[in-house]
Amino acid sequence: MTQCLNCGQAVKKNLSIQEILKWKALDDDHLCTFCRKELEKLGRNPHCQYCLKDDPEPICLDCQIWQKKYNIFNQHFAIFKYNEFMHDYFKRYKRYGDILIAQAFESDLRKWQSQHQYDLVTYIPASNSHLKKRGFDPVLEMYKNIFDLNDIFLKEDADKPQAQKDKIERMLTPQTFNIKPDFPKKPIDSKVLILDDIYTTGRTLLHARQLLTFVGFQNIHTFSLTR
Repeated sequence: MTQCLNCGQAVKKNLSIQEILKWKALDDDHLCTFCRKELEKLGRNPHCQYCLKDDPEPICLDCQIWQKKYNIFNQHFAIFKYNEFMHDYFKRYKRYGDILIAQAFESDLRKWQSQHQYDLVTYIPASNSHLKKRGFDPVLEMYKNIFDLNDIFLKEDADKPQAQKDKIERMLTPQTFNIKPDFPKKPIDSKVLILDDIYTTGRTLLHARQLLTFVGFQNIHTFSLTR
């Protein structure tokens, strides 16, 4: 019996008859029943068709702003709503550097990955200052066991952390990414996925996406654990 990576309680497996009859190994869940009850899955309420934000309109205002700026509607995927439970999780994971909980959502991510296939998967890296401060890259650690990741981007330090910015400041954040000069060439018709941990306004992922369109890619989607 394994322990919950978030609270330490025992994780019990309650298998259905269908799961037992599959005769194959199941992914271990790293969250207990109590912690799972705190999660809110996206898509259950009226939401934006492009970013999954809870919204009575089919296209939220943020996505409309990005469409005017980039002339595209970015298709973003996410699994969970950023609620108080997720806030506390990321505070412990990123602010306090608890790398041991990086794989807390591995079973959820593996299930999503099995249903969505891409030719090229990359991620939003930590800046050098954050990497030095934490000692690890939180986005890389969260996804490295799930996806075959390509290290494409270099991230410069922003004027201040995204978590300290209000919505307007986030949306006006200048470009902080560059593409690594040794980036291996891929067919421009490749289906591309860019990963991040949290989606708020989409500013960070749209900056990364913009660079990939500059080098010719067009079929690009984005993903985050939460939004």
